[in-house]
Amino acid sequence: MANIVMINGDNRRFTLNPDLKLYALIDVGFVKTAKGNFNYEHPLYNDSPYNAPTKLKMTINKDLSNLTMVITDRNGLQKVNIFKNKALAPTVELLDFILKDLIERKILVQVED
Repeated sequence: MANIVMINGDNRRFTLNPDLKLYALIDVGFVKTAKGNFNYEHPLYNDSPYNAPTKLKMTINKDLSNLTMVITDRNGLQKVNIFKNKALAPTVELLDFILKDLIERKILVQVED
């Protein structure tokens, strides 16, 4: 069973879908690294992806058993909590849309308490 992760500031928990297929990762934009892991970065923006203040970063290890997921600043160096600022509500909506898509494509599963 894969690990369970939470995005900084969010109370939802996610894990990898046990039916995860390699081609599904590639279809949604995961990129295979030199070490065989799969990285995904998606800017969280309102108007232009080039001016996005934050981005969603995910990594899945090469044997598809470990997931990391974090929201960072534009440079990818600092963790950002988009849930504590009401002005970032459109960013949260975009994140929800991305996560819903990853669930529908059987990459992620939301873990219920």
